[in-house]
Amino acid sequence: MNNLCRSLLIPIVLASCTNDPESDASIDALRAGAEGFRQAAPGMTVELPHDMGPHPAFRLEWWYLTANLKTARGEPFGVQWTLFRTGIRPGPYKDKEPGWHRNEVWFAHAALSRPEDHHFADRAARGGSGQAGADAQPFKAWIDQWQLVSLEGDTWELRVDGGDFRYRLQLKPQASAVLNGDRGFSAKSAGGGGSMYFSYPLQVIGGEVQIGPEKYSVSGQGWFDREWSSQYLNSDQEGWDWMALHLNDDRHLMLFRVRGVEDFYFGTVVATDGSARTLEATEFNLLPIETRDTRYGEVPVVWQLQVPSEALDLKIRSWSGDYWNPGSLRYWEGPVTISGSQEGEGYLEMTGYGK
Repeated sequence: MNNLCRSLLIPIVLASCTNDPESDASIDALRAGAEGFRQAAPGMTVELPHDMGPHPAFRLEWWYLTANLKTARGEPFGVQWTLFRTGIRPGPYKDKEPGWHRNEVWFAHAALSRPEDHHFADRAARGGSGQAGADAQPFKAWIDQWQLVSLEGDTWELRVDGGDFRYRLQLKPQASAVLNGDRGFSAKSAGGGGSMYFSYPLQVIGGEVQIGPEKYSVSGQGWFDREWSSQYLNSDQEGWDWMALHLNDDRHLMLFRVRGVEDFYFGTVVATDGSARTLEATEFNLLPIETRDTRYGEVPVVWQLQVPSEALDLKIRSWSGDYWNPGSLRYWEGPVTISGSQEGEGYLEMTGYGK
């Protein structure tokens, strides 16, 4: 659920806009609320391929991909790439309006990980210049030379150059789009509010990662999230714990906990035939059982997950090392291994922790 909430959004917009009075007014509007923007709500549905493209009537959206990779010798790598669009004013905007727009800001995060080693880079762009954007069909999401694009035969390609690291991956959705929640509406609290949210489990059919001069051919599996909303976390919510898990029996799970006065839990399980169903909060227990002292404070790095209806009792463990993504708001983003009633791998994202 990679909607980095108001505490991330506003510093990045501050860094991405000019300091003239009109820009300051736009920042004030962001602080004041989402007036004029549409809000995701129950009853809305996902429409594909249209919803792979941007939603200027909404305030915030993202294209988010993680992948667990291995070389032919079994050396593990992890990849994360996220493209965000932040609306400063609600759209739609005038088509092909010249000049840099003050309507929206784009930014992206990229990371490449291996045990005890984590590399991160980010980029930002203003709307209207063609420097960043997204198209629904054929699908393309980009910022500068970083891009996720569709190729022939339902295959995607992800290309990133982070300076001291690079990757180029060929990916293929393993199933139809997974509509999380109520036909794609994903609640984020018991009191209302949420986002439109769909996902694809992915197979990484080939590619290459590079750290410094060393290049590695890789393959593996991953998870893609597509989400848009104008609703941030409630004032009594401090962050979330999100994970996408790939089990060795070919099932996939997406789970999150939004932490607050009352924690909010949600999940989706994808069966081996590609069909998906919602995991209600009463169907699973997700508990942190071990923490790690890191450069920014303690974070939970080992979790116990029990899903009796799926006969699952799992221990989810972060790789050894430090997987903070630094920036205006630091957050943890890194691979995990799975043991217990099933083995597997996945990704863990955590916000709201650390100094």
